[in-house]
This record gives sequence, C-alpha cells and structure tokens, in this order.
Amino acid sequence: MHNTLELHGKESGQIWHRKGTGKNGLLVNVLHSIFNVADVPLKTVHFLQAGFDRNGERLLAVDQRGNVYVFDLIRNKFELVHRTGTSCTAVAFNLRNPSEFLIAMPDFTVKCFDADKKEFVAWLKGHTTPVKEISVDSNGDFCITTSAEIAFLWELKTFERKRKLTITNKNDVCLFRAFFCPVSNYILTCFRDDSILVWDARNLEFKYQLAVPEKNPPFYRAFAVTNDGSILVCGGKSSYLQIWNLETHKLVKIIELPKTIKEIKEMAFVSQSFDGGSHKIIAMLCQDGILRFADIETCRDLFQIGQETDSIQHFLLSSNGKFCTCTLVSGQLHIYDLATTWKELNRAPSPIVRALRSNEDFHNDTNSQITCSKGSTTTRSSRSRITSSTNTVTTNKLAIKKRSHSASDRLQLKQHYATRISDKTSVSSLMLDQSAFRNLPEGLNFKKLYKILRFYGEYPTKYRAFIWRCLLRLPENHAAYAALVEKGGHLTFTKLQEQYPLKSRKLLRIMQRVLSALAHWSSIFGETDYLPLLSFPFIKLFENNQLIC
Repeated sequence: MHNTLELHGKESGQIWHRKGTGKNGLLVNVLHSIFNVADVPLKTVHFLQAGFDRNGERLLAVDQRGNVYVFDLIRNKFELVHRTGTSCTAVAFNLRNPSEFLIAMPDFTVKCFDADKKEFVAWLKGHTTPVKEISVDSNGDFCITTSAEIAFLWELKTFERKRKLTITNKNDVCLFRAFFCPVSNYILTCFRDDSILVWDARNLEFKYQLAVPEKNPPFYRAFAVTNDGSILVCGGKSSYLQIWNLETHKLVKIIELPKTIKEIKEMAFVSQSFDGGSHKIIAMLCQDGILRFADIETCRDLFQIGQETDSIQHFLLSSNGKFCTCTLVSGQLHIYDLATTWKELNRAPSPIVRALRSNEDFHNDTNSQITCSKGSTTTRSSRSRITSSTNTVTTNKLAIKKRSHSASDRLQLKQHYATRISDKTSVSSLMLDQSAFRNLPEGLNFKKLYKILRFYGEYPTKYRAFIWRCLLRLPENHAAYAALVEKGGHLTFTKLQEQYPLKSRKLLRIMQRVLSALAHWSSIFGETDYLPLLSFPFIKLFENNQLIC
C-alpha cells in the first residue's frame, strides 16, 4: 500500500509515516491541492519540473506556482526551500555544492539558489528564448543551458559564461538537446534534422558527427547515454531504437518496438550497482504516457509504470537507479522505489521437481510410471503399487548379487558394460544420461556441447560466455551482490592500481568492485595476496557482467 502526501499548508515534515510500496514499487504520491473554507479541494497545483542530486538521495520538485520542495528520500523528510512566485522551465540539482540548485525562469534567465541558507546566489543571463534543459557535468564545475537556438557553457565556480554555441540557420534547424557525455569530456548536441554533433567541453571545438542514414529519417526526439559514455540510444517519432557506439562512431544495432509504441518522448538508462556503467535496461516514455522498462541486450520488455487515464508527462531516474519520479497530467508527483521492483523481478523461481527414470531398471515395471512437469509430479500408480514394485527391484538386485559369483554371469556383465562403453568415447560419457535433465535453453543440447568441448577443447569465442553461463547454472543472486557492492570499496584494494597497473581505468574500477564485494562477503578474501591474479582472467572475460564473474 503506497502513501499519499498532501502539501497544502505544510512547509516541512515526514514524507511517509510508514514506508510501504504499492504497484510497481510506488513509494509515495505527492499532491498539492487548494481547499476552500469547507476544506473541499478546489484544484491541484501541478508539479512541472523535478531533479535528483548527484547521489540520487534527494529530490528537487517545483510546482506551477514556483514552490520549490526538497524531498530527502533517505531521511524521510521534505522541506519548502524557496518560492519563486512563478513557474519554471528547467531545474538542476547536482552541482558541486550539494545545497545549491539552478532554476530556469520564464524571463529566459537562470537563477541559482542555496537550499540550506535559502538565499539567492547568482543570476545567469543571455538567452532570448525559454531554457528547456540544464545539464551539469559529472564534477559539478560546468553546466550547459539550452534553448531552441543557442546553448551556453557556464563555469559554476564563478558563474561566468565560457562558450556559446549558436545556430546560423534558425529557420531550418532547431537545437533539441545539448548535454554532457559521461566519463569523456565531450558535449553531445542533437538537432531537429536528426544530426548529432560532438564537441570538446573545454573549448567547444568540433570533434565528429554521427552518420545518420538519410533515406529513412529516424526523427530523433529522445536520447540516452550509458554512464561509461560508450553507448548512445536514440528514439523518436518511430517504433525503432537506434544504438550507436560512441567509441567507433558507428550504428551497431536497431531494435524494433511493438506496434503499440509509435513515438518515444523521453529515454534514460537505469543505473545498477553491478553493471559497471554499461547499462542494459532502458526506460522509455511513450506517446500513450506509459513508462516502459526494457532490456536492450535481450530485447525483452520487463515492466511498465503508469496508465493511460492519468498519463505521465515527464520522468526522471536517480543516478544510483534506486528511485524514479514521474510528473502526471493530473499534476501529481509519483515517487517509485525501483529497488523493490528489481527484487521482485530478480526473485529466484520456484524449484522444479523432477524425477529421473531409467528404462533398464524399470523395463518390466509397468505399474510405477511417473510423469513430470514443471513444478509438479504426477504418480499414476497407487502408493501400495509403488511400494511393491520397489520391493521387487530390491529382490532383483539381491538375486543379481548372488548370481554374480558364477563365471558365466561375470562374463555377461563384462560384455554388457563393454558394449555400453564402446558406444561412447570414454567412461566419463556415461554420466551424460544423468546430466540430461539440465534445463538448458532451447537450442542447446548437453551431449552435443560435451562432444564439441572434447573435440575442440573450447567453445566458439562468440558464444563461449553464454554456453558456460548456461552449463554452470549459477544462482545469479542480484540482490545479494548489489548489497555487497553498496558497501563500497574494501580497504585492502584501495591501492590496487599501484600493485597491478592497468591501462583500462574501467577494468580497474570493475576489478576493485568485484574484489571488494568478495572481501565484504568473507574477510578471508581480503587477506589473500593471490586473489587479484586469480580473478583477473574471469573479470576480463565477464567485464560487462560482474555478477557472473
């Protein structure tokens, strides 16, 4: 059961009295109503903009009357920090100073306020049209304010304007977005003619342009970049997602969405603590106002948020992927706890009950037939019949033991086993029948995989990780691993770069994360000197899936 927070007449307080989640992890429903003398709600003050801080723990929300609220989702507190007296067009709340935030005003200016001191800090001027987006770099030193025809680069230490990106032909080209690319020191700009240009953030020097196909224009309107800055996903007024590799500047994949999705309005990657920045799950706000979550690697739809009767206008994800906030058409603000949703999705399936039956042992036993299905076992014979048949088998085994002392019986047994062994390549292959019950994905056969491994010594490089993942049947306990990663780095591996210098900083971060998780799980791993050398080949192989590693 989710909570409802009414902000009428309140300037501070608790967000919820008892934490609980509703459908799809809905944590709290925030609304600001106006009441008459008889305490009857007349209308709702609509929430327009929202933004998370750098840690994803605090949420900044602004309504159409200019009331600025800060929701601390960890401490369960909210506070009215400022009143602008008018609506805003964009907000940003991840500056170097955690108490400062930026608000784009209707008079085309951007103002900076301090939430703790509740003071005015700076005033950024220069735009001639409304500012529709404020993007802050990962360090919080610079920000980009974007309007339809111009983008400014500001230094947040002095609030000085450093660079300006203008459009010469304003009639044909419109600037949709300009934002910082994570990790790399680049700025991505996206225009109405589907052109995507990349600039150097220090001096706005042009770097490269993505070659978008000209025959079938994709009508880009929504963009999302992974935290490692390697993948760009573009969508818009079509039912296709185009995935670009920003390192090679090439289009690597096109995903066709269901026919019910005709347009994508907004997109964002869902950050998870064990994906190393190479995210696989993306959130898409479609034309019907429903927020859909999908896996771009397996092209699988996971779940969705919202309903068509009260559609979502905008959404925002926290940097840690734990929370999601949505502004609805009705003016309400919904805050979702995605961590609860992931736990439900990653919950281990119910155990599968299976019974193994050998044709040789039960050749003459027609009364004890067992039919197996997923999750259930059906026995056709009665309990007494099964007991009697079991006694019969036991008696037969005793009889075999007695007869085996004769030379003729020993010869027959040798011939029987020799025949079985001659059909196989080795004695180890006798275990294939016992391993055939493994629930492998469709298209994989355990016997064929065994023969391939025995003949070639290894599996094909392209499918090697997938095959071993299916054969080992790892538990993939995402929730437990995420809890270990959230504990942060272990003291033993803080100076890992000095002991084992690596060229790839990404691989170093992943290695520190995996080793720290092992050390948090068991302290003995923090005392073993050979653990980095032992684990490096596995980390290198499963670089994009540290849980499997």
